[in-house]
Amino acid sequence: MDATATLSLPMLPALAGALDEPVPSVGSLAPLATHSDRALLERVSHGDQDAFTVLYRRYARPVFGVLLRMAGQRALAEEWLQEAFTRVWLGAESHDPSRGEVKPWIYTIALNTARTELGRKRHRTPHVSIDDLGLELPSDGAAEISGRLDAARQSAVVAEALRELPDFMREVVILRCSRELSFAEISEVTGAPQGTLKSRFHRAVAALRQTVARRQGVGR
Repeated sequence: MDATATLSLPMLPALAGALDEPVPSVGSLAPLATHSDRALLERVSHGDQDAFTVLYRRYARPVFGVLLRMAGQRALAEEWLQEAFTRVWLGAESHDPSRGEVKPWIYTIALNTARTELGRKRHRTPHVSIDDLGLELPSDGAAEISGRLDAARQSAVVAEALRELPDFMREVVILRCSRELSFAEISEVTGAPQGTLKSRFHRAVAALRQTVARRQGVGR
């Protein structure tokens, strides 16, 4: 982060507002609102701060959702989001369109930021509210768990079960449950083959189902 002081890092929008603000329909950002991710990143690589702001507003909310589920704490997720987009700004020129689209590239940076911080600080996901996690298991294997838990408001059970998964399984569940990424895109983000990711996901869902069922049974 020290190097950013000499690279004219743009001021990131205040998080509370940036997650909800659309790109204005008038003003200096309006012409950029319809630009593709690739076009925006190209401009960012040349120091265009307006293009960076538009890209940030486009992806801040979904990326923050993933980071929140990984961190388990809003303050940490906010910190990681700022760090991830600082890396986007500094590394824009390094993106190679022939190797993938901008969207998975941004998620890769965010995931690597989380991995680094988790490894460095040895954070583990604590007990957090299901409302904060926003975890909704997709219909491909465990919709009944999500519905049952949401109805019963048993957030601690889900948080604990998710925490017990190995890192490589928890990551694919979080990325898949963000509903922002396909398995093909998750493959780009993690570097793992789609078949492997699908296997991990279904194993994770089965493990979550068993943990939730066991703890619900204990609580009866």
